[in-house]
Amino acid sequence: VNKTAFYQSRRLVQQRLREMQDAWMTRKAEEIQGYADRNEWKNFFAATKAVYGPPVKGAAPLLSADGRTLLTEKTQILTRWAEHFQSVLNQPSTISDAAIDRLPEVEINANLDLPPSLQETIRAVQQLSSGKAPGSDTIPAEIYKHGGPQLMNRLTVLFQEMWHQGQVPQDFKDATIVHLYKKKGNRQLCDNHRGISLLNIAGKIFARILLNRLNAHLEQGLLPESQCGFRRHRGTIDMIFAARQLQEKCQEMRTHLYTTFVDLTKAFDTVNRDGLWKVMQKFGCPERFTLMLPQLP
Repeated sequence: VNKTAFYQSRRLVQQRLREMQDAWMTRKAEEIQGYADRNEWKNFFAATKAVYGPPVKGAAPLLSADGRTLLTEKTQILTRWAEHFQSVLNQPSTISDAAIDRLPEVEINANLDLPPSLQETIRAVQQLSSGKAPGSDTIPAEIYKHGGPQLMNRLTVLFQEMWHQGQVPQDFKDATIVHLYKKKGNRQLCDNHRGISLLNIAGKIFARILLNRLNAHLEQGLLPESQCGFRRHRGTIDMIFAARQLQEKCQEMRTHLYTTFVDLTKAFDTVNRDGLWKVMQKFGCPERFTLMLPQLP
């Protein structure tokens, strides 16, 4: 019932957005016609650009996987992109069960097993970034941020129902992948582009709730003091400061210092997922938590 209500509400929002878009287009058409009647061509072209946006180029040619053939047909280009992301996002990896067994066993955190609360939903919505492209449902983050208490309540009820059923809706799992040029290297090589996944905002809100819970759990003394990456209020500044201090002290003591910098190419999404869930279980994450998390993209 809750899922049905959510989808009905989503359809109403999409309908309202289309009505607002139609009204805006009508006003713009009248504005453009007025500029044309008055021969105000500068304003005419500016208003036209506001409606249609900058000129859109066709699908750019790509080199085949072996780099020998230039692909120009749209179907060939789309197939090549699919092959590229399939290889990048599904690389085989191995896990060391012995290393996981050496990890200390942490007591299960019962708070991670509770259904999402209204306060958690509100906090996750407040953390959303504005002006970002939405997913396939075309509902932007601003709708949720200004939806009011009723929307927050409905959203929380949906998340709680998902939690009890142990299932994430397929709409939350689907992503639209777009590619962005890294501004270096040959544009016709897929490796010189970065993939961006556009996800439905409602699914991102649920994922943010889980992330907030996990971060709060891990900050209870479970992470080493030396880790500064992927932690709140920490970052590269801490590591740069430590590296400079080591360098200065070694120069002062006339001692050799050996430093290794590792830059992993396309390292994102290469972590072994099965191993990650096992590590989370060792770190005190309950079964329900590790059941819901793998279902998210």
